Amino acid sequence: MSEYRILSLDGGGTWALLQAMALQHMFGIDARGHDVLRRYDLVAANSGGSIVLGGLFENLRLGELLEHYFRSESSRKRIFVRNSFLKAPLAGTLQALADVGPKYDASAKLDGLQSILRNAGNVLLTDLRDDVMGGDCPDIIVCAFDYQVQRARYFRSNPKSRAASFSTPTPVTLAEAIHASTNAPVNYFDAPAMVRREAFWDGGVAGLNNPVLAAVVDALSNEKPAADIRALSIGTATAGQLPRSKPESAPDHKLTQLPLETGLKADLRKLAMSIIGDPPDAATFIAHVSLGQKVPLEENDAPVVGNLVRLNPLIRPRNKDANGIWQAPHGFAQDEFLKLVKMDMDAVEEEDVNLIVRLGQGWIAGDFLNQPIRMSNEPYRCEIGHDQFAAAHQHARALGLVP
Repeated sequence: MSEYRILSLDGGGTWALLQAMALQHMFGIDARGHDVLRRYDLVAANSGGSIVLGGLFENLRLGELLEHYFRSESSRKRIFVRNSFLKAPLAGTLQALADVGPKYDASAKLDGLQSILRNAGNVLLTDLRDDVMGGDCPDIIVCAFDYQVQRARYFRSNPKSRAASFSTPTPVTLAEAIHASTNAPVNYFDAPAMVRREAFWDGGVAGLNNPVLAAVVDALSNEKPAADIRALSIGTATAGQLPRSKPESAPDHKLTQLPLETGLKADLRKLAMSIIGDPPDAATFIAHVSLGQKVPLEENDAPVVGNLVRLNPLIRPRNKDANGIWQAPHGFAQDEFLKLVKMDMDAVEEEDVNLIVRLGQGWIAGDFLNQPIRMSNEPYRCEIGHDQFAAAHQHARALGLVP
């Protein structure tokens, strides 16, 4: 049996630093990007995950990737470049009055990406294997949404993949593919990303924020036996998983689901953020079943595990106190936890980034749950996958996905 290994990296803006933290923990702080890439046959990425992919091709040490790309305020602000009021007065007015509308300059983002991808950024995807990694390189898929034809666009390093159509692909550089993939619309960037006279939005618009299913389909299309495929899918945190409480007890349950807010402003914000979400039972579950893996037969069956491993923090309270009141995870005050729940993907300020880093540390330590491939929400129960980072890490190691 010849194993076929996949690494999948979700979108999620600055929260993609969690992927850098996970890789650093599993491969070691001094491991280099090429060491990680050479372990896989295929790497798929979207949005923030594609920035992590870029750092891997730059061959940075994993500790450097985390510090230089995500913990560096100057690097964050090269990608999230604020719109000037003079350039976009309507967007500025909407932001000021209703907290709705684009905040960032799409055209400036490509320059920022090229500035942090100095070695590999200007190399065509099809040339990465030979020009950057000396012939030893996984296939690459970077996901985006074609603004003109309103469908998914996959930027591939292997244009001969049987999953691709027969149309001639547009040749793009690594930086251009990442630029297209990182262009979340509505509440984030002010225009589609322009690449070779074509316009693109974030791959999350095409339902590809978690690209693991796209990667599995590519492998199956190229006649890789399902039994040989191993996949590691790393996310950027799943929020909105607060337990529900009964109306009469809600005032005493600060960490239960927030009151439902509706209306135009709330609906626009929810729509804008929905494209970067990945419900726990979506892409990873479909990929799990597509690989012929088992599913539980009875409600009380032990959690099922298979050849797909999901690593992703679940932002959820851990335990109730003696009075039945939900408590924030260890190390987090209640207000800090609720700030995480509400925090947007474009975390630029140092205080917000530090909070995400603490989330990552708590997730790896076991203070925050890991997102299973499938779970029941009330009462919470892992049905497929792992609800602890350590267990998921151990399984990924057993499958040969990490050292």
